[in-house]
Amino acid sequence: MFWITFFASCFLVNGLNHNYGIRNFFAVEEEPPLILSPLISEGKIKEAQNKAAVTNLMPDDVKSFSGFLTVDSTCQSNMFFWFFPSQNNASSDPVVVWLNGGPGSSSMLGLLTENGPYRLTVDGNLTKNKYSWNRNSSVIYVDNPVGAGFSFTKNSTCYSKNEVQVADNFLKFLKEFFRLFPLLKNNKFFLTGESYAGKYIPAIAFALFNGKTDLHLDGISIGNGLIDPINQLHYAEHFYQLGLTEDKIKFEMEKAENEIKELIKAGNYSGAATKRTEMINVIFGKNAGYTNFYNYLFAHGAPKGNVRKFLNKKHVRTAIHVGNVPFANSTLVSTILYNEIMESVRPWLEFVIDKCRVWLYYGQMDLRDSYVASRDFISDLKWSGTKNFKKAKRQIWKVEQDVAGYVRSYGNLTEIMVRNAGHFVPMDQPKWALDMFNRFIFNVTFS
Repeated sequence: MFWITFFASCFLVNGLNHNYGIRNFFAVEEEPPLILSPLISEGKIKEAQNKAAVTNLMPDDVKSFSGFLTVDSTCQSNMFFWFFPSQNNASSDPVVVWLNGGPGSSSMLGLLTENGPYRLTVDGNLTKNKYSWNRNSSVIYVDNPVGAGFSFTKNSTCYSKNEVQVADNFLKFLKEFFRLFPLLKNNKFFLTGESYAGKYIPAIAFALFNGKTDLHLDGISIGNGLIDPINQLHYAEHFYQLGLTEDKIKFEMEKAENEIKELIKAGNYSGAATKRTEMINVIFGKNAGYTNFYNYLFAHGAPKGNVRKFLNKKHVRTAIHVGNVPFANSTLVSTILYNEIMESVRPWLEFVIDKCRVWLYYGQMDLRDSYVASRDFISDLKWSGTKNFKKAKRQIWKVEQDVAGYVRSYGNLTEIMVRNAGHFVPMDQPKWALDMFNRFIFNVTFS
């Protein structure tokens, strides 16, 4: 199985075995999903908001809204969101999108295990997260692209086949969202996410800046992102220096890395993705005894709450208005986008850096998309401030008295290494992640 399935299994939410083009929407006997776009089109905004309200679910009955927005009426393609207004001042605080990666992973993973107002415990309960990212911002968790999580289409030909199509659908989602919540449209607006969202976010930002919508964008933030695969292939030396491999395995991995680069240069992206999976899962994983590659402190992963089980509880499904739509950490999406995994979105990112703030942060202990593998490509990004960024002095970042990490910044570009964190920084270091996030959205320096 290729690399993205580990993201799902890490959270006990393995993808469904799709052997058909679309989901069976009548697998469970429930009400239809709440599709809000018809009400929006009729100008019934208040009614749509009232129907989308989530009640009798979260402890303390925290305010939130959820439902589906149509991104393609012909295909009947609809994207699911769960929106948490700011706990501070929703009318003026920034609006933030959060996207998980995959491709095909649900952003409900980020909501329930990383930076949402409540975290799912191992025993299936919700506990308050005092480091929630919606303390001073309004956060939209979106199942992206269509086919991930609860987002669905009724036409098997309408799944996004590349990042351009992903971005196009997402812009349609944003347009609908700000029609549903028009008072938020002029607030500061940011795109955030992690892992394979390192592909989604530059694609969406590039489309936003190329006049496909009247929406503005103030910044993007990507955690442990896969952005420029050919220049993020530095596994052999990294694993060797950590003491996780011996000389023979290091040599085999270096050979595999060179083969992957040649496959990418030849445009054989699927072959490169398969070879990369083989290198990490077999050459390294089997010999080192690792099945988890997201934090080298946990060879087989740390215990996590069962997100899929929680989201499939009847009272939860009723509260968030998903009706008879099944939840999927979709292998279907990852299969369709398989050829995209090893293709770079670097040119889009370079374009975006000159348009808005770009923060790239990496957990120190991630093996899959590591800081060590990414810092060189970040330094070599071509934008108006490249020379000055390379000269920028690395700073110590402290939260209170703790050394949280190290920062290098110039102009719009900021690179951060977060100590004692793996692939999922807000999960591993929630306090530090919130400090970093607040600095990002409010443009506060680390000095």
